[in-house]
Amino acid sequence: MPTPSRHFKDELQDLLDGRLDAAMSGEVERHLETCEECRREYEALRWTKQFAVNRHATTEAPADLRENILRSLRTKMELPRIVTLPPQVTKQWLRPVLAIAAVLLALAIVGAVWFTRQPSFPASVAQDFRDYKSRKITMQLDTGDVKELEAFFTKRGIQFQTRVFDLGMMKYQLVGGRAHELRRQPGAAFAYRGPDGQILLCQMFRGKTAELPPGAVLRENNGIKFHIYQANGVTAVFWQEGTVVCVLASDIPQEEVVQLAFAKAMI
Repeated sequence: MPTPSRHFKDELQDLLDGRLDAAMSGEVERHLETCEECRREYEALRWTKQFAVNRHATTEAPADLRENILRSLRTKMELPRIVTLPPQVTKQWLRPVLAIAAVLLALAIVGAVWFTRQPSFPASVAQDFRDYKSRKITMQLDTGDVKELEAFFTKRGIQFQTRVFDLGMMKYQLVGGRAHELRRQPGAAFAYRGPDGQILLCQMFRGKTAELPPGAVLRENNGIKFHIYQANGVTAVFWQEGTVVCVLASDIPQEEVVQLAFAKAMI
């Protein structure tokens, strides 16, 4: 039985699918309350599963699928069509071929499961916002000085121009930043606070918006394409700036986040 001293992996998917007994469910849920890494992976799994449920319907395999596969295999093996083999020879030949096909199918399924378990960008960003708002993560430098924060990021080894801007014209004040990782990629994170305590979290990292998962609402403003996601009450707006992806996240109304992203991208 897993112990709280290690991270849970398969158990997170089993918890999400309701396959754990009551004792194990309680143990995993208690672990999630204190482990940021497992909680982040669990949120990513839940977001991915919900997206799949909402976006994809199950399609029944065609009735002639097996015959089509066998026909394709015979073609690849260049088995002459004019030759009729005895039933026992046909069975002996098909048995290893079907075994190979089964192995390839199993590998494809394992690869697909592994891929879907990787935390998605939107889910990771939403979790980072919630963790900052609940003070589970904090800024490493508290400052409202743009130049000071940019110099801090350079000293911490950030290899790209962070372009920290003052959003004072939009009534949001810079409060600080931290050298941060998003899906194991080094990046910069900095926070703003609005007049009524609203929070914005901006993150920047090397990457491409083409790597984002499907399901975004796309908006374009002044020639810049914005990818908008909603994850558990948090809006995350992504856009490309050269070789860097920027994302603005908040739980304020979605359109306000979008307009603030438009403004920041044009500064």
